[in-house]
Amino acid sequence: MTLSVSFLKKRRRMSIQMIYRALILDENIDRVKQDVLDGFQLQNIDDKTSEYLLNNLDYCEKAYFIIKPFIGKTWSWDRLPKMIQAILLNGVYEISETDIPKPVIINESIELVREFLPNWNPTFINAVLDQINPIKEG
Repeated sequence: MTLSVSFLKKRRRMSIQMIYRALILDENIDRVKQDVLDGFQLQNIDDKTSEYLLNNLDYCEKAYFIIKPFIGKTWSWDRLPKMIQAILLNGVYEISETDIPKPVIINESIELVREFLPNWNPTFINAVLDQINPIKEG
């Protein structure tokens, strides 16, 4: 089944918002996952999107350890804005676990940075995500 570009963008945005919520409120991922299952603040979410969100949330800890070596010597994870953290975590999940081409994921991530944090230099996102190699497990 081919997914439309608008569907993928909506799903990506939803994923980033859920990850951001967990980061900003310092919530346990399991609590956020339960909210996904309960449909909390999610309108018209289908089972496939719900499954995608749950898998993405499950992957956050692994994604963090994948990202950490690539954020550079001038940054620490804690210094990054929470929205940047959420976009990076989502980007690593998509690169590692989906069939979406890496350049598309990076480009969409950069667009989201420009939308949510217009003063942030998106080249950081590009530099970090470009170093991530797909590790799809099968």
